[in-house]
Amino acid sequence: MLRKCLFFMLLFIGIVHFSLGEEIGLKNEENINSYRMLKDFYITPRIGFSTLTGQIGVELQYKHVAFDIGYLRTGPPDQDIQNFLTYGIRYYFNPHYRTWYFGVGGGTDFDELHLGFIVGYRWRWGKGWDFCLGYGYVFSGKEAPMIDLAFGYSF
Repeated sequence: MLRKCLFFMLLFIGIVHFSLGEEIGLKNEENINSYRMLKDFYITPRIGFSTLTGQIGVELQYKHVAFDIGYLRTGPPDQDIQNFLTYGIRYYFNPHYRTWYFGVGGGTDFDELHLGFIVGYRWRWGKGWDFCLGYGYVFSGKEAPMIDLAFGYSF
């Protein structure tokens, strides 16, 4: 099951990536100068379903490294609802545009600590909108997949 999910996630990322084209090319002086003027620090509120930023959370990114924290509420309607404080650290290969990332993180329900790794892709468009799609595996605590489906806007 885990292999099938990972296969389909990678297939989806590949199709979308190649259909959207390549990133901004630094072909002339104007593009090179605008690339140099990009910020090093971003604050990105996120909403979605993520084991790094929760259903609502924030990401603080400095150059290639980002720190995530958020709130996640899970559980079937007929059972007890669980509240998690989620956290994570990501590494973006290209900090300003569309890029692959990997991260380490998880959550805590204040009884048990969950920790895992995640690999994903961030699509960025416009001045700050982005969408993250990632998949990973929790290796301590409850063994479950890590999922990252979140929209954000960078300031």
